[in-house]
Amino acid sequence: MNTSIIGYQGVSLRTLTEAMADALSREANDSQIGKYLRDIFPYPYTPEHAQSFIELQRNNKALCCLAIFSGENFAGIISFTFQEDIYRHSAEIGFWLGKRFQGRGIMTEAVRLGSEYAFRDLNIIRLFAAVFEPNIASKQVLVKNGFQMEGKRRKAVIKNKEFVNDYLFAKLKDDE
Repeated sequence: MNTSIIGYQGVSLRTLTEAMADALSREANDSQIGKYLRDIFPYPYTPEHAQSFIELQRNNKALCCLAIFSGENFAGIISFTFQEDIYRHSAEIGFWLGKRFQGRGIMTEAVRLGSEYAFRDLNIIRLFAAVFEPNIASKQVLVKNGFQMEGKRRKAVIKNKEFVNDYLFAKLKDDE
C-alpha cells in the first residue's frame, strides 16, 4: 500500500519507507518525545531502532503507521492499532511530532487527515486514544478534531516509576 494524503498548510501523511529511517531516528532521538509514549519507545533512538520499527510496522497487519510531513520534511508518526474480536471495528490512534515541528498546528492537521483516512479507507468505526493526564497538547489536538473525553482512568499508567492518570478520548465515524 502506497499512501500519500495531502492536507492544509503543507502537512501530508505518507507511507513509511526505509528511505525515511535517518529522518525518523533524528526526530525521535529526543528524550521528550517518549515522555508520553509507551515504554517500548526507546531513548536514545538510533538508526537501527528506526529500521526495526519500519520493518515491524510493514509486517504487522494490526498496525498502520504513516509518516507525518511538513512540506518535504519528515516531522513525526501517526499510527492506528487495529483491535481484535468484538472490538474489531475500533483502532487506537497514536502520534508524536519532532520538537522543531511542535506548536505550529501540524499535529492537529495530521490527526484530522489520519482520522478521515481511518474512517474512509481502513473500515474503522471508532478511533480512541489514551492520553496521560499531563499531556495537555495531545488532549487539545484530539478535542480540536472532534474527539470526546469518555473517562478518566485513575493510576492507569506507570511511567518513570510514577503512577499517572490517563484520559480516554474517542471519535466515531458518525461524528464526521
